Amino acid sequence: MAKYFRYFPKIEYNGVSVTDITRRVKVAEKLQADPYLFLPYTVTNDDRAEDIAQLYYGDVNKVWMIYLANNIIDPYTQWPLSNEKFESTIRKKYAHSISFAGDKVNVSSNRITSTAHGFKTTDPVIYTGSPVIGGLANNTTYYIIRVNSNIIKLATSATNARNGTAINITTTTNSTITHSLALNVDTFLSSTLIDTNVVYCTKNADPTIKISYDTYRLGDVVTGEWTPVRVYEYESQENENRRTIFLINADYAQRVEKDLKSLMNV
Repeated sequence: MAKYFRYFPKIEYNGVSVTDITRRVKVAEKLQADPYLFLPYTVTNDDRAEDIAQLYYGDVNKVWMIYLANNIIDPYTQWPLSNEKFESTIRKKYAHSISFAGDKVNVSSNRITSTAHGFKTTDPVIYTGSPVIGGLANNTTYYIIRVNSNIIKLATSATNARNGTAINITTTTNSTITHSLALNVDTFLSSTLIDTNVVYCTKNADPTIKISYDTYRLGDVVTGEWTPVRVYEYESQENENRRTIFLINADYAQRVEKDLKSLMNV
């Protein structure tokens, strides 16, 4: 990858000298004009771009050609993940937690205050605290009722959360005791009962027609004309889509490198 960027000029950005990757657009446009230049390739589970470059071009340093042909700027996020890596990455991506002191719990209103908490109604969260807040149990999953961006309540089920039925909090602790709520990522990724893991909905009669989840609440669309596409399914399909790539025909490799140097005025 470094050998690819050595051809790109430097520019000043916010007082720092950086590589001008916008030049790659001109390179890509020139390549796309030749229909014989690209060959389709399917990345298998553990294929790395470096391995493919070595196998096809006989030179691991030509990995930049693979990135260029597929408009890949960041291989860490744009290259398909192995099944094992996908599972760990998706869990890290959606992990989220907050901590709050006992005095942020309002017993009379069942409200918990946490500035910019980032949760949405029906998010499943695991509560931890010692001593526990009255009405809650340690290491137990509850469901968020979002009051606003700074205030939440908790419910015993996604249905109760959706209906605004909060748990009755009976006691709290003082400001020196810290409590936490962490997204239950396994439940978030697997549950068909919550709203917040829906990315979009597809029309049953024509799956190419999509609407954002924000357009309708889950309860309005799941049993009707629309089917929800959830986070895990969406992320999995996106990863699989990245497995279909193109290789620059090895017969053109020297010409492509020459053209790249020419466009970069090297």
